[in-house]
Amino acid sequence: MRKVAAFVLAGGRVKEMGVLTYRRAKAAVPIAGTYRIIDFVMSNLAISGIDRVGVVSQYRPSSLMDHIGSGEPWGLVGRGRQVRMLSPYQAEQAVDWYRGTADAVFQNRGFLQDAEQVLIVSGDHVYHMDYSTVLRRHEESGADLTMVFKALPASWCTRFGNGRMDESGRVVDYVEKPDKPISDLCSLTIYLFKREVLEDYLRRVYWTDQAEYQLYRDVIPQVVRQGHVRGIVFDGYWAYARTVDDYYRASMDLLDPATGFRLDEWEVYTNPEQSGFGDVPPAQVGSGGNVDDSRLSPGCRIFGTVRRSIVSPGAVVEEGAVVTDSVLLHGVRIERDCVIEKAIIDKHVRVSRGSRVGRAGVELANSKAGECHSCGVTVLGRESKIEANSTIGAGCQVAPGLLLGPDTTMADGEYHESEGEKEWSEHW
Repeated sequence: MRKVAAFVLAGGRVKEMGVLTYRRAKAAVPIAGTYRIIDFVMSNLAISGIDRVGVVSQYRPSSLMDHIGSGEPWGLVGRGRQVRMLSPYQAEQAVDWYRGTADAVFQNRGFLQDAEQVLIVSGDHVYHMDYSTVLRRHEESGADLTMVFKALPASWCTRFGNGRMDESGRVVDYVEKPDKPISDLCSLTIYLFKREVLEDYLRRVYWTDQAEYQLYRDVIPQVVRQGHVRGIVFDGYWAYARTVDDYYRASMDLLDPATGFRLDEWEVYTNPEQSGFGDVPPAQVGSGGNVDDSRLSPGCRIFGTVRRSIVSPGAVVEEGAVVTDSVLLHGVRIERDCVIEKAIIDKHVRVSRGSRVGRAGVELANSKAGECHSCGVTVLGRESKIEANSTIGAGCQVAPGLLLGPDTTMADGEYHESEGEKEWSEHW
């Protein structure tokens, strides 16, 4: 599909995922053991035959750049194929930071070259879709813009773009994050534009003083009012992975086939070297190990008990340790006699012997993250260390790289930040 150019929106705010995005871009957060969040949309583009892809990111893009690399895992290498990281740059006057999604696309409009259609998708959604179906219906209808929606409960519609369609499938109304939903159709941030239409509306936004420079506020509503916009309703599994709660919910969905998150049936590709399992042995379960309803990744070693959890490459659960309803990322070590319940433990964290992290059956908000982290899951930031016989309560967050001494106690919902993080967290 050389006539289609795609933008993957992989930047934006970071506060919603708390300590998980202190040192990495949101779309680069590992998920499902061996993948990263961006792998889902990149794989969708690959199976759809779209081979010109620009990844738009401006927050800590290095881990994302390393992961995307040349684009080879997604078939984006070779004549006429390319993937390009589109980060802000130093101009003659100042650094041209992206003011919003519309501004990011406008600044990179040269990437579109001779494309006839432009597909814009979010990099922090988990789903499986062949976009060629969207393209076919878009071209058949002659629409200026085709959007993809999903029917969701009314409580969700206040969090997303909300559209209303007539019987013919034309989008007749659209509002962003409404107080009172106009329908049950939520935007999945999948926009397919005619290139000339997109560029025309982007120019209008660029010269408007009152603009917020966002596609969903400054472009989409205008095209709905003035142009021809069609809608498609998606009925497959879809998860938002933007907040701590959403990420944890999607991870647990993977362990329940009834949710529709059937990863083993999807075509999802990743960079195995950057994902940490390129040259590692299979998962090992020792003679005393016990695993139930869990997903084990290559290179992990289980000598204790793991229930309803996801264990990533290189993670180790020692004898006597019990891990339940949790996500262990790469290289985590849970020492003997620890109890881990309802926790997300980031890369290379060590939880020393006899410690307890998290608590099952508890739902409460973190004292700092609030509604973005209210399900009661406990999150330990990358490379933190919990010394022996410590207790970290439900709904806590611990900053990356932090060392908590032996016998430390954190009450439910506490947020423990390092000195180096305080300046960063003021931007929340």
